[in-house]
Amino acid sequence: MSGQESWEQSACRRWQPDTSPKNAENAWVAEHFMSKFLSVATVGRVDATLRILLFMGLGACVEPFELQRLRLLSEQWCARVSVVDTPGCGYGRTRLSGLEKRALLSGNFAPVARRMVRSAQSHDPQLYRPLTIVGYSLGASIAAAAAAEPGLIQVEQFIVVEPAATRLRNPLRLLRAVQCEELVLDEYLSRNEGALHHPVEPAARRGEVIPHSRVDLALLGYALSRGRLVRDMLHAYTIQAFPVQVVHGTSSRVARYSDVARVIATCRSAGVEVHDVPVAGGHALWHSLPDVAELARLTRVQWS
Repeated sequence: MSGQESWEQSACRRWQPDTSPKNAENAWVAEHFMSKFLSVATVGRVDATLRILLFMGLGACVEPFELQRLRLLSEQWCARVSVVDTPGCGYGRTRLSGLEKRALLSGNFAPVARRMVRSAQSHDPQLYRPLTIVGYSLGASIAAAAAAEPGLIQVEQFIVVEPAATRLRNPLRLLRAVQCEELVLDEYLSRNEGALHHPVEPAARRGEVIPHSRVDLALLGYALSRGRLVRDMLHAYTIQAFPVQVVHGTSSRVARYSDVARVIATCRSAGVEVHDVPVAGGHALWHSLPDVAELARLTRVQWS
């Protein structure tokens, strides 16, 4: 059985929408689409007015473990949430192009962001309209690069979660910080028991191997060490103004408190409306559904 078949069968088992009349008020849908082998998924009520495009972390792709988080966010935010694979990881077996690789060597995520956003828009034309963008870790940098591309997306709000490219860093030290965070991953995953009736575990724990390119993932990680997040956020602000929320774990080794504070101060001095949203925990809090629910609640407060 191929990886793609395994993913589709698993998605059908776990993500069948409940559209029965008695549950009409809670009905939601999960759709899966592939554009030039980049998987795109959308979760949430079809009549939701809030549209969100979410960018995932390094090594994540469209699969059941990630989709359960999307469903939680769509419910917490009353939104329709779309997500797209990052080239180099996913069942579509995509690779970074030569242009994307060359750009990443200087920390430039723009070519990657263009391909990802256009793939998502080909799946859901509603994403051409004003929307909220959300990025976790690597995804924060890709989202910022997308917002800084003239005419690519119209951003109403930007939620940055645990940004990794907060400053220029030694790539090996950044890698060690990530590895330290992975040591406590089990603690965060254990919190999912009871959060859902049948929580989905990461692919590796399900005995599945997600196709990926080690070279491409290494290049994406190296690009984060170039620390261009602030540069892209400020460039985006010259194109379109939108409020930003920066969610960060108070004990994170990847998004260190002092680095995040510097990012926020720099953006505010340039006139960007930035809300600081500290939460308890480390970089791996994104893997805990209760922690994700809490950060969703905190960010929702800013919207009101």
